[in-house]
Amino acid sequence: MPDFTTDNALVLNTRPLGENTFIITLFTAEHGRHLGVYKKKTSPEIGTLVHAHWKARLADQMGTFYLEEVKAYAPLLMDDRKRLNVLINLCATLDKVLPERQTYNTLHHQTLTLLQQLFLPDFYANYIKFEVMLLKSLGFALDMTECAGGGDKNNLAYISPKTGRAVSREKGKPYHNKLLPLPAFLWRNDPATPQDLLDGLALTSHFFHAQLLDEMPASRTRLIQDIQRMAHG
Repeated sequence: MPDFTTDNALVLNTRPLGENTFIITLFTAEHGRHLGVYKKKTSPEIGTLVHAHWKARLADQMGTFYLEEVKAYAPLLMDDRKRLNVLINLCATLDKVLPERQTYNTLHHQTLTLLQQLFLPDFYANYIKFEVMLLKSLGFALDMTECAGGGDKNNLAYISPKTGRAVSREKGKPYHNKLLPLPAFLWRNDPATPQDLLDGLALTSHFFHAQLLDEMPASRTRLIQDIQRMAHG
C-alpha cells in the first residue's frame, strides 16, 4: 500500500465531495502538487500549512489525506484584505500551473519564504518576484541580465513578449509599443511604485498566458484592483 508523510504542505484548494468529505489539493515538498480525499466535517482553509499523511491502495489512485494543521495564514490576514488577496492568488495560481505529482523542492521552499514575507511592507513586490521564480521553475525563465539588442545592461526598461529577454531603454524606445515594461524592482531591487507593481503583474500575466494558462485565476482581478486603488491615491 503506497503512502507518504510530508512536512509543511500548503493547502492550495479544497472542494466538497459529499457529506463530511472533501477533495484537497496540497503543494508538498517531496511530491509536488498532490490531490487526496479528506474525510472530516470541515476542511482546512486555503493557505494553511499542514503535516500530511497520504494513503492509497495503488500509487495512481487519488488516495486519502490525514492532515494535522501547522499554521493557518488566512485568519492571520483576515483584517488585511490586500495581503489576504495575495495569499488567495498565490494558492490559486500554484493550483492552476503546477503539474500533478512532480517535485519542486526549491519552489516549495520559496513558497514557504513568501508566506513569511506577506507580513513585510513590500509584500506585493515580493509576490511578483515569486511569480518570476515560478515561471523559471516551470521552464520559462526571463532573462534580465543584459540587453537582447546589445544595449546598456544597467538601463534595462523592457522585456520582449516573444523571447522573455530584457531590452535597454535606448534600444527599446523605437519599439516600446511592442515591448512589455520591465520595472526596475525586478532586476535591481529598486523600490516599487504602484505602477511598477501593475507593470510587473502585466509582465508575468503575459507569460503565464503565453506558456501555461488560458486564463488567470479570478482572484488575480481583485489583486490588480487593490493595486490600482493604491495608484489612484
